[in-house]
Amino acid sequence: MTTDFIENFCEFGFTTIPRVIGEYEIENLSESLSKLNSSSAVSKNNGATYGVRNLINLDSEVRKLAESYRIRNLAETILGKDAKPVKAIFFDKTPEANWKVPWHQDLTIAVKEKRETENFTAWTRKAEIYHVQPPVSVLEKILAVRIHLDDADETNGALKVVPKSHRKGRLTASEIQDLHNANEIELCRVRRGDAFLMRPLLVHSSSVGTNPKHRRVIHIEFSAEELPNGLEWYGS
Repeated sequence: MTTDFIENFCEFGFTTIPRVIGEYEIENLSESLSKLNSSSAVSKNNGATYGVRNLINLDSEVRKLAESYRIRNLAETILGKDAKPVKAIFFDKTPEANWKVPWHQDLTIAVKEKRETENFTAWTRKAEIYHVQPPVSVLEKILAVRIHLDDADETNGALKVVPKSHRKGRLTASEIQDLHNANEIELCRVRRGDAFLMRPLLVHSSSVGTNPKHRRVIHIEFSAEELPNGLEWYGS
C-alpha cells in the first residue's frame, strides 16, 4: 500500500486498493461460499447464499484469505503487526435479495462469551454468537477490509459514504441524518477483485439496486487490540 493510499484512508476513513485478488481466487471463493449449508449463520434464497455470519469459522477458504499475506499486509499497514481478523461476514444483493441499507455506523463486535463489562452495552445474540457495542475507543481501532467478488456501482447498490464522518465518534440517528443531509455523499464504485478499506464509524448506506445483479462482498474486520475483563474476540 502506497503512502497516498494510507493518507487518503486516514483523512477520509476509506480507500480502495485495486486488484487485491485475481480471477482464480474469486472463483475459488465463490464456489466455497455456494457450498455452505443453510443454518442460523447462513441465509439462502432459492438455493443462493445472500448472507453469512461467522464466516471465518465456517469457510476455510475465507480464513485462508483473511490470513494471507496480501490481506494481512493491508491490515498491518493501518493497525500494526498485531492486527488479526476478528469478524467476517458475507452478503450479496440479487433480484431476490435486493434490500436498502439506511445510513448508519457499524457499532457492534462479536465476542466468544457474554461478560458484563463497563461501557460495553446493547448485548445481543445473532446466529448463536454474542454481539456487543464497545466503547468508541475500541471501534476507532478496527479496520474493515471488504473484498469484492463483483463490480459494484449505482446499478447494484454500491456503498455510499459520508467522507471524514469516522472522526465524529458514535452518532445518534438524528445526528447521522443531519450529517448526511449537510455533507457531500460519495458513491464507492469498486471493481471485481478490489479491496475497499473503511473504518466502522464511517457513516454509510446502500440503495436498492436499479438493475440488481450479484454484488458479493466478503467483509473482514481486523483489530490489534485486546479486550478488557476477559472478553475475547469471537473470530480470533
